[in-house]
Amino acid sequence: MFKKILVTVDGSANARRAAETAAKLAATIGAHLRILHVAPAYLSLNDVESSPFIGDLPNDVREEMKKMHDTVAGLEFSAFGPVPAPQSAIDFIGNTILEQAEGNAQGNGCTDLSTALTYGNAADRIIEEAEATKADLIVMGSRGLGEVGGLVMGSVSHKVIQHATCPCLTVK
Repeated sequence: MFKKILVTVDGSANARRAAETAAKLAATIGAHLRILHVAPAYLSLNDVESSPFIGDLPNDVREEMKKMHDTVAGLEFSAFGPVPAPQSAIDFIGNTILEQAEGNAQGNGCTDLSTALTYGNAADRIIEEAEATKADLIVMGSRGLGEVGGLVMGSVSHKVIQHATCPCLTVK
């Protein structure tokens, strides 16, 4: 049976349901649960400011964001794209998502667990993490925050299913 389960979380409702399913499964069969969040390598200030976690940002992160705003005030950035958010904001959001998933896993009876935060292309990082930890099951939401509603499976989950060397379970 499964001894090492990798679940991916991004803060979406599907990811929360996937994490709950993975935690219950791990608790039932005595497997280790690895909770992974793949943060984007880049977020704009607008992305962070529209995040559901904006109210929870620590003061030092808020100060960094204010400095970024003040630095670019009055400058035209349309040719360069959106103003990047500070790394501390990206880290805070990622760690908050992991903490919530860890608390939910424990609430569902899972005590043998670990968490990981990484950055970059979500599908690639998930596959790499599964191989590095020798996961024998990957659990993920069928659609994440980056997906727009539709009839097809999300591109991240689709790519992971196509390239993973272990079984995958997608949760709606």
